[in-house]
Amino acid sequence: MKNIKKFLIISIIFFVIGVVGLIADCLIFNGFYQRIGYGTSRGYIFEPEDMMNMMRGNWFKEPDLKSYTFDEVKKASEKYLSDSGLKDIKIKEIMEFSNNFYIETVEESTGVGAIELLLDKGDGSIFPEFGPNMMWNLKYGMHGRLNLDKSKLNMKISEEEAINIANNYLTKISQNEVADNEAQEFYGYYTIDTVNKDGTGVGMLSVNGFNGQVWYHKWHGTFIEKREY
Repeated sequence: MKNIKKFLIISIIFFVIGVVGLIADCLIFNGFYQRIGYGTSRGYIFEPEDMMNMMRGNWFKEPDLKSYTFDEVKKASEKYLSDSGLKDIKIKEIMEFSNNFYIETVEESTGVGAIELLLDKGDGSIFPEFGPNMMWNLKYGMHGRLNLDKSKLNMKISEEEAINIANNYLTKISQNEVADNEAQEFYGYYTIDTVNKDGTGVGMLSVNGFNGQVWYHKWHGTFIEKREY
């Protein structure tokens, strides 16, 4: 009995140390990316969504994934936006993956990307996507300013440059994945769908609009289908 208690105490101590270490890595890395040079195309080693997944329990069990229609996802997403009190935002695109639905929204008045959302197939919850949407979004992210005007954004990297940076990054990690020919501009970054050489959807990544940092959205799983609105 004493040995079991001792084992449990040691396990808890190591778990706490691991959580503290992950949080520290997140804070350090978030400060680091702001200081690196333009167009480095460096991909992240640790992503804050890793911590989010741990907190949601995804590291400890396989969720019982449910089936949703695009109409159901769109309706639920519109309710989320309405309940959040956000104005001038519409859904532009919904993508289904094996793990979740990705919902891309834009400002109706400007066409600039607003919030990226996820619908969890395990429990049907909708929440802001982790990664660039939280860390790089200067208007709707964790440290965003809702009064930020598009004219004051002044990102150093253009859409064309972001696509080139994305392709340079993809050549290093995949032999059969390239950036789509269009990028959605957000407040501080671009999100770009990725396709294989036959044009079939694969996934997506984001490129920081100020320093060229690349952040691959590795949490979606396998691409299934896309709808544009």
